[in-house]
Amino acid sequence: MKLVNYNLKVGNKTLLENINLSFKSNVINHILGSNGAGKSSFAKSCVGMLKYEGKISGNSGAILIGSGSNVPSEFTIDDLLELLKKRFEPQKVKGLYDLLKLNTVSGKLQIKKMSDGQKQKIKLLAFLSEDPKVIILDEFTNALDKNSALDLYHFFNEYNKMHDVVIINITHNLSDLEYMEGKYYYICNRSITEVETKEEIINLYVRGE
Repeated sequence: MKLVNYNLKVGNKTLLENINLSFKSNVINHILGSNGAGKSSFAKSCVGMLKYEGKISGNSGAILIGSGSNVPSEFTIDDLLELLKKRFEPQKVKGLYDLLKLNTVSGKLQIKKMSDGQKQKIKLLAFLSEDPKVIILDEFTNALDKNSALDLYHFFNEYNKMHDVVIINITHNLSDLEYMEGKYYYICNRSITEVETKEEIINLYVRGE
C-alpha cells in the first residue's frame, strides 16, 4: 500500500501532511505515536471512512479491525461458521478456523458469552474469510489478557507467512512489537517516519517525542 502526497485534515486540524510512504506486504507494519497524533484517523482514511488529499494506492478492499465487537452477539460459533462457508470458500474458512484454534471452543457457545480474546478470534474469522489484501488493526490487543494476546500474536505471525497481505498494526501495546517482528513507523509532527529498530521506536514512544 502506497501513500503519495497524502494529507489528512480533521476539522480545522491538520494531522498528517505531504506523506510519501509504502507499506510492504508479508511484514507486519507497526505504527506508534502519542494520543491525538492521528493514528486512528489515518486508519479510517485508508478504508474510506475519512476524506483525505493526495493518493492511496493498493488499498482496494482494505479492512479495519478495532477492539470492539462487530459480530452479532446472539450467534454461536457454529452459526457463524455455517454463514461464512456459504459466502466464502469453505476450505479457506475452515483453515482460518483451525489456525485461530477455534476448534478448541464449543461450537454451541454464544458470542456474547465468550472471553474478549475469543471474541477477537471470531472477528478475525469473519473479516479474514474474505481474504483481504490490506488488514489494518487499530489497538487490536487492547485490554486482552496475556494468554489471549499471545494466541493472536502467534496467529498473525503464521497468517503473515501464508498470505501475500499488507498488515498495518496501530498500537500502544509494546508487547505487540516484542512478539510480532516487522517494520516500525512513528507518527509525530504531522509526519509518518520509518524507524530502523524496535529499540529506537520504543525509545521514541516512551519519551513521547
